[in-house]
Amino acid sequence: MKTVVVLNPFAANGRAGKRWAAIEPRIRNVLGDYSLLRTERPWHAAQLVRQALRDGTELIVSVGGDGTHHEVVNGFFDGYMTINPAARLAVFPEGTGSDFVRTLGLRKPEAALDVLAAGHTEMIDIGRVTYSLPVNGTNVRYFLNVADFGVGGAVAVRTQTQTKRFGSFATFLYAVIRTLLTFRSPFVRMQIDGEIVKQKTLNVIIANGQYYGGGIHVAREARLSGGQFEVYVINDLSVLTALVNLRHFYSGKYVELDHLVKRFTARRVVAQSDERVLLDLDGEQPGQLPCEVDILPAALRVVVPEGHPALR
Repeated sequence: MKTVVVLNPFAANGRAGKRWAAIEPRIRNVLGDYSLLRTERPWHAAQLVRQALRDGTELIVSVGGDGTHHEVVNGFFDGYMTINPAARLAVFPEGTGSDFVRTLGLRKPEAALDVLAAGHTEMIDIGRVTYSLPVNGTNVRYFLNVADFGVGGAVAVRTQTQTKRFGSFATFLYAVIRTLLTFRSPFVRMQIDGEIVKQKTLNVIIANGQYYGGGIHVAREARLSGGQFEVYVINDLSVLTALVNLRHFYSGKYVELDHLVKRFTARRVVAQSDERVLLDLDGEQPGQLPCEVDILPAALRVVVPEGHPALR
């Protein structure tokens, strides 16, 4: 089996590259022979993966954080088409947030190595987003974990411009608090599986995985192979209300509090606004509304823990 490891040496504020010498023998012990590809710039991972799959690679191992995994999964596609439907993806945690691997219980390298050695694969759902670019035109991206728009997009901009050396929790908490102090909820018009929703909203979360934002348990009921998104429309909250209830957002309890959120399940979400509303896809900030978000059931073959509850 032809295997490629894609390493983002800049992940985790550069720690991934520094730790690679210690990690590499353990990965090679599990995988045997493989080709190592290092990313050199933003969006390079998608280009490397796309070419590797065209060259017949059967297993891609993504070493980095959520941003790296996001780029890698986009490399499995060329426009609306998969390059090699039989190819497999494995993820190894070396990032700041590492929220996708939290859903699978793979935040520790030892757990990820055990799962990689076992080699159990399942087909999981992924999201596809057609969104607007800042100037003109549209683009298409895929996401593994969570898409959101509103304050989440503004937080993504802030986290990309600040240091991450203090770790995921502190990095994202600081960005959330700073952003909330000046953010104003936009008025958004949505179709959520055909149901019309029009309101001011602090944030709209479309979840395939369970965590985002460096450990926020945003979608406790989300399943990676459930065939539908968990969708949460956060109400127009004051800064004080948002801060007072921040602990409920981190624990996931907010979904039980009607004054904070409206909950839906859906396969498709269409959203637009007359205001500038930024998107966040797996922690990346690619564009803005209007957008269309669709789930692609059983679209990607991924190496996962056998019998994990997040898959059912």
